[in-house]
Amino acid sequence: MNFRVSPCTKESALSHSDIITVLAAFAIGLSKTGFGGGLGAIVSPMFVIALPPREGIGLMLPLLIVGDMLTLTFYWRGWDKSNLVALFPGVVVGIGLGMILLGHIPDNEFRVVIGLLAMVFGSGQALRQWLVPHAEAFTGNRFLGALAGFVTGTVSAIAHQGGLVTTLYLLPQRLTNQAFVATSGIVFTLTNLTKLPAYVFAGLVTWPIIVKAATLSPAVILGALLGVRLNRQVPQKHFAWIVLFFVLVTGVKLVWDYFMSTG
Repeated sequence: MNFRVSPCTKESALSHSDIITVLAAFAIGLSKTGFGGGLGAIVSPMFVIALPPREGIGLMLPLLIVGDMLTLTFYWRGWDKSNLVALFPGVVVGIGLGMILLGHIPDNEFRVVIGLLAMVFGSGQALRQWLVPHAEAFTGNRFLGALAGFVTGTVSAIAHQGGLVTTLYLLPQRLTNQAFVATSGIVFTLTNLTKLPAYVFAGLVTWPIIVKAATLSPAVILGALLGVRLNRQVPQKHFAWIVLFFVLVTGVKLVWDYFMSTG
């Protein structure tokens, strides 16, 4: 007996893929302008589930850049200049190293290390905020900032999770909601724009990908508008806990994926 896929079934499958990519684009906008990009662990798997891996990875970058540009629009010059000066030089060097290592070192090992760091430092920061809620804020410096930027750039180029390192560096400084998102946003913008030529050269970002990203941009914009509203309404102490929650979820997800892939 011969079986064939009916037009209805095929149409449903395509619709399912479209829905996931639209929701992922919406989540990018919400995360970027609302909480400094903390939903990365959720967004990446959504694209990979909905699309072939190379297409999903390639599509993410232009959508992330759209989200970055919206963040800069809503929070223009709201960033902390000392943190930007401390972080970005290390980011550039880290991306350079990451592009050299790309394809030579399995990204799973990088992902699990970043996941463990997120769980350890995220738990430590949560414990600190719970036990000593009025403790003096951590003061960043150029050395630690350059180190965090270097790790951010390297991991971003290899495993696309570098933003987590920036979050772990900025969060203990207890910046205002707006300053936190603006500083994360300018660092992520410069990071993603620096990565773009390498993605084009590798064939991950092509003209069809750019066209598809353009069709998904309205979802990013809608998410960004909601993110700005939430950022302005959520009290700072609750904001910190929300970001910490995203950090811990990301860490657990990265570690879980590693053991599932090796088990």
